[in-house]
Amino acid sequence: MAILGKNEFHDFLLRADVPYFSRHIFGAEYWKIEGLLYPTPRYTNFVIAKANGKNRHIAEPSKKIKALQYRALAYLKGTVPPAKPCVHGFVEGRSILTNAEKHLERRPYHILNLDLSDFFPTITFFRVRGALMAPPMKFSFEMATMLAHLCTHEGSLPQGAPTSPFLANLICRTLDSQLTLLSKRHRATYTRYADDLTFSFSHRSAERLPANVVAFDGGTVSIGSELRSIIESNSFHINEGKTRISTRLRRMEITGVVVNEFPNVTRKFIDKIRGALHAWEAHGYVAAQATWTARITEKLKNPPRERPWARQTRTGNIPSLQNVLWGRLLFVRMIRGNDDLLYTRLAEKYNHLCRLHQTIDPGFRGASLPIDLQVRNTLDVDFATFVLEWSGDYTAPGTDESEPLVSQGTAFAYGTGRRFITCNHVLTGQSKDEEIDISNPFVQNVSIVLRNPLTGTVSPARVLNRDSARDLALLEFVDSETRAQRYFDGRPEPLERSAQARLIGFPNWTPGRTANNTEVSVQHRFARAGLQRLEIGQTIRQGNSGGPLVDSSYKLAGVAQQGASQSSGNDECLCVMELDRWLTAL
Repeated sequence: MAILGKNEFHDFLLRADVPYFSRHIFGAEYWKIEGLLYPTPRYTNFVIAKANGKNRHIAEPSKKIKALQYRALAYLKGTVPPAKPCVHGFVEGRSILTNAEKHLERRPYHILNLDLSDFFPTITFFRVRGALMAPPMKFSFEMATMLAHLCTHEGSLPQGAPTSPFLANLICRTLDSQLTLLSKRHRATYTRYADDLTFSFSHRSAERLPANVVAFDGGTVSIGSELRSIIESNSFHINEGKTRISTRLRRMEITGVVVNEFPNVTRKFIDKIRGALHAWEAHGYVAAQATWTARITEKLKNPPRERPWARQTRTGNIPSLQNVLWGRLLFVRMIRGNDDLLYTRLAEKYNHLCRLHQTIDPGFRGASLPIDLQVRNTLDVDFATFVLEWSGDYTAPGTDESEPLVSQGTAFAYGTGRRFITCNHVLTGQSKDEEIDISNPFVQNVSIVLRNPLTGTVSPARVLNRDSARDLALLEFVDSETRAQRYFDGRPEPLERSAQARLIGFPNWTPGRTANNTEVSVQHRFARAGLQRLEIGQTIRQGNSGGPLVDSSYKLAGVAQQGASQSSGNDECLCVMELDRWLTAL
């Protein structure tokens, strides 16, 4: 007979002895816990209407029972292997988005959506106890009985207990294994999110769909005998009213995510957000909220399927317009990505309206939305790139005659929307006889501005730091509250020879023009004076100095510095790695 080690014996007692488990997991003697569990744990029952007009029964455990369930759940999670790849509901790191993305790994042409009827109520006390006694948990009968009693209500898993999702996934392990094998036999993809089952097929023709899984003819969906048999043999039943199949010719959805080309939300969803934001902007929040409340109150009188944005809550209160918009926009961000242009534009408008209303009503507490302000595309460029203009009056030593100095170049927001990069030599103006630096003590009435041609804003700026060897200068807005709407982020490594890039700037700028955005190629990468530089196959013209050189993803690769003449020089950019080293050392 094998002798158990200390840890193995501890684990054995946790699975076999109820008082031992209670002391080590619940942190209390079992005689104290027993009074909470028997004859029945305390729950509060309430009802929420579902979209199909039926009622969803929620049973919420008391605080003491819920605390025990959380402790049990923390232990139980460590006793089973990770969830199967096909399971996306109630699994850390997985979501409705990962559920949908799995089916996009192969280009789907047909998607079958199934729903299991009465998912949690179908999972009974006896099924829970049996799963706890079976591998991999192998609890004793007494332990499995106690845990099953703790985690069930009126004989089944309650919707509202923190342990129910975990135990439901545990019960479905066999179902998931069998359906995964079935899908692999037919080169299909299977996933499950709670009670939503999804199969996707790459067959273009409905006639080629496997008949033992599904048949689709003239709009009629018939579940195959083998698929139905697997589900029913696992003691579940198909909700026939929610069974549907969609094709690429129309919108394909998986757990609310559109998957025709990439994870997306519906146009109708976006239009409703736009409409609500427009009402807020045009009429003010108070009027928009009043209209919203009246509209939802009226819609609640209609059948559930005709209730747009009228989700019933436990309290029966209508959620505020601001909270609804906040949640909807976060959903758009999750599905489309935090750097998505559509989300960013809507989120910026929402944040602006929240700030504006707070100036009217200081008690208003609108949670702001996270926005990724990094430049990601051509449209973002114009919000991060500025015309740098400076002027001053230069009086030569020993004279009383003053002459105006002006200079123009390009500057861009980098790292944050508050710091701006340009070339050091842009801060030098040309007098009659020589070049005069902006820091010359004989230059008076100095004015530096950053002009955004797209938005029309002209903001005073000041110089923070300069480096003549690197030909770099760092600036900021005089008004500390002002910032650029977008900023560039740097590449982790330099571009190599023949790489494609884009040169951005304002050569020979005149009012009415936005930034030039020119495709270029890298001719060479080389070192000069100990600094890494890039030569590009495009002339760097006057006014382009200080502009960003970016890669195809609009990550900063360099700073435009030197243009070639017909007889000498190269069109050179300083590598972003040299800029980063300089900024780090400041």
